[in-house]
Amino acid sequence: MSFTPNYEVPELRRPYTLQANTEAANAKQIGCLMLHGFLGSPGSSRPMGEYLAQRGITIHCPLLPGHGSYPDKLYKISHKAWMAEAEEGLQKLRQMCDQVFIIGHSMGTVMGAYLSTKYDDLNGMVMLTPLYALPDYRLRLMRLLRYVMPWFYPHKSRSMGDLVRQRVLDFDPTIDFDAPETQARLPEITRVPTSGLDEMVKMVDLGKKLWSQLTLPVLVFQGGDDPAVPAGTIQKIYDMLPSRDKQLKTFPEAGHELMRPFEPAHKKVWSLIHQFFLDRSQTASPA
Repeated sequence: MSFTPNYEVPELRRPYTLQANTEAANAKQIGCLMLHGFLGSPGSSRPMGEYLAQRGITIHCPLLPGHGSYPDKLYKISHKAWMAEAEEGLQKLRQMCDQVFIIGHSMGTVMGAYLSTKYDDLNGMVMLTPLYALPDYRLRLMRLLRYVMPWFYPHKSRSMGDLVRQRVLDFDPTIDFDAPETQARLPEITRVPTSGLDEMVKMVDLGKKLWSQLTLPVLVFQGGDDPAVPAGTIQKIYDMLPSRDKQLKTFPEAGHELMRPFEPAHKKVWSLIHQFFLDRSQTASPA
């Protein structure tokens, strides 16, 4: 059964399913499971999902438990719950489509890698700014701190300042981040449970075990100005991939959310993903 949050989730951040717009009656239905990252939501991928659905790709994006609202909702949520929700989303999509791809963003790529190693009939995977290492090595301390210090306040960390700004504006793009009243609320709206950060660290470690097992076609994207992914780590993932069909696309001016409309690179990213799906589907439906 799909995750149902017991907290308020704004409409734009809720899970979505977009049926493909295709006129080809005999074409095999192509589907894509979209997996968002840590502290993200389905809202980050929906414009791209609509673009792909208009071009013959059915899209399903679940909401990971503890996400969709402020990060305090991650309290006592296990990474296993995220994995289970991703797998349930895949099963839902497999009932709708003959051919299935996965798009993972950031931590979502780890879940995509897990599903790709478990199900050998997937057609391909797109990795958007995949997660290989932590933005701050001190996050590994959360494994111990979660038992004595329940909350972490990232707005106090210099290394995570840009990421905090991105996440606040992602939740409410109309907010004036630098306004005194917003700055006063930062401890409330950005606090993250240390248990949640520890679960994210576990996902990073899981990914390092999975990258060398991916043999399906893979398309990898990285931004050159990414505050969440340490420089050079995506190249490490790419070098580990054993797939004979793999590509790495770099956009030097793009950030962590390079698929979103506010990034100039998004048009090229969307087009490349669509073409990747068509080229690797057995019977591509006409755009």
